Amino acid sequence: MFFHQGAPALGDGALRTDRDLGALRAAAAVHLSPAGQLQVATALDMLAGLEARLDVLRHRLLAAARSLTGARVLAERLYGAGPVTGLAMTCWLGGAGRFSSSRQAVRFAGPGRHRLVPGPQGPARAAVPAGAAGAALGGV
Repeated sequence: MFFHQGAPALGDGALRTDRDLGALRAAAAVHLSPAGQLQVATALDMLAGLEARLDVLRHRLLAAARSLTGARVLAERLYGAGPVTGLAMTCWLGGAGRFSSSRQAVRFAGPGRHRLVPGPQGPARAAVPAGAAGAALGGV
């Protein structure tokens, strides 16, 4: 919108903080037509609404991750995995009853020998340590 109406460039990070959003609204008031100002205001209102909904969703996911044992174990034991990643992996693995052993879970999750990209086939390596997978699945 700014470019089409000849306004100066906003620069990087123009929508990251409340101060930046205020500066954007001020720049729209100075440089844009009433129709352009309305478009910017509508877009910012939409972003605010989406952010509010995402905040609620983020809290629900974190609450679910705290209450599910597998998600907590994976977040604690896997380097770089947080609560949401632990929750996603636990849900993807499908629970404790899906596999008869942690080795089966690791084979399911790891790259193994069933790669889709042709190339040299090295030894199968597990993407998830067996102990963490077994603990996440309830000690199968």
